[in-house]
Amino acid sequence: MVDELELLKKEWQKQESTLPKLSKEDIYPMLLKKSSSVVKWIFIISMIEFAFWILVSTLFRDFKFGGELTLDSEALQRFETTFLIVHLAVLLFFITKFYINFKKITSTDSARDLMKNILNVRKTVKYYIYTSITLFVIASILTTTLIIDSNPQVFAETSKAMVVTITALVIIMISAAFWVVYSKVYGILTKRLDRNYKEVKKIES
Repeated sequence: MVDELELLKKEWQKQESTLPKLSKEDIYPMLLKKSSSVVKWIFIISMIEFAFWILVSTLFRDFKFGGELTLDSEALQRFETTFLIVHLAVLLFFITKFYINFKKITSTDSARDLMKNILNVRKTVKYYIYTSITLFVIASILTTTLIIDSNPQVFAETSKAMVVTITALVIIMISAAFWVVYSKVYGILTKRLDRNYKEVKKIES
């Protein structure tokens, strides 16, 4: 039995010696390529989202409710324009950040710098998700307030507490949906970056 085990060990050692051994110089370019590909997809998705919100804002401006409810008050239109500008400016800021991160990673020439850039990408994505959801909550609250103020005849017989409660529930549900979507889409990409970060850390240590 012992002889058989020894034979198996020797056979395994022979096979192991024939396997290609990758050095740090071989592994690093592969991790760099994988990381830059992930950041590129983050940038592309943010561009698609930018186009999506422009489309949504355009459609919303032409949307009309039935009945007596109106959305054409001066205060509401002014807020919509202001928020659209702010929202697109924020999106452009993060798109620019994602592009800068992509360029930094593609031009990285050391494992330590790559780890630093991966951490920066993760941080930017986290701030982007928090900022997007916060903007949605603020916009929803202010829009609801302006709609109620612009339509006193519609909401005169409706309890304000009930309107506030329903609005809060809707905002929470939609915010949760946004969180799930953002976490899934960007979470998948950041998890890949996490794996790359761990691999880079191994070859750096």
